[in-house]
Amino acid sequence: MHRGTSALAASALIVGLSACGAGGGDDESSSSSQEPTSIDAALLECGEVTDDDPTLQLPDIDLTAATWDTPDGFVETFEYSEDLPVEHIESFWVAEPEDDPTPLNVLTVVVYSQLDWGEEIDECGRVPRTAVDSRLEGYHEHNGAEPLTKVSDAEVGGLPALEQQVVLPEYSYEGFWLFSRDQLLHVYCQWTSQEEKARVLKGCDDLVASVVVPGA
Repeated sequence: MHRGTSALAASALIVGLSACGAGGGDDESSSSSQEPTSIDAALLECGEVTDDDPTLQLPDIDLTAATWDTPDGFVETFEYSEDLPVEHIESFWVAEPEDDPTPLNVLTVVVYSQLDWGEEIDECGRVPRTAVDSRLEGYHEHNGAEPLTKVSDAEVGGLPALEQQVVLPEYSYEGFWLFSRDQLLHVYCQWTSQEEKARVLKGCDDLVASVVVPGA
């Protein structure tokens, strides 16, 4: 990320959601006469996800409609831009500390669109985890980022997401990746020193907690 006329480089990861499934219950007064409920054939074809063949279920939802709040102690800034986008950018938002802002210590939300999984996505909206890992590695390579932590499960806007900390030459950041079938909402919060890290991560927690995705 660079300030002013320079640019903000972001990397991205894919987020996976819950697997296909269906549920129901019996009416105690009529369970003996109740007819079986029909199940969509497409759902039956999905099958169950196993540890031997892990996949990620991507929701059919519009992430461009997501909203979030500017955390206390931060203000929106327009001094940054993206010069190494990993996908097609729909929106780009940045906030910095209100008091004594330090360059590159910021909170960022990027919404990407036009993601194409090709033949890797099935009719149920699932993609193999290997495809997710490969795309993440490609994003990191594109931006020159190295992992600081392993990828872990998280939640953004009430939806399952992935979280990881990475390091680049000028800064480190904690990133959250939430994917729909053809979009990506990427929240990342970056710091340039241990002195700034605590302030950035506090704002990051508040930012992630405020994200709302209509329809989730």
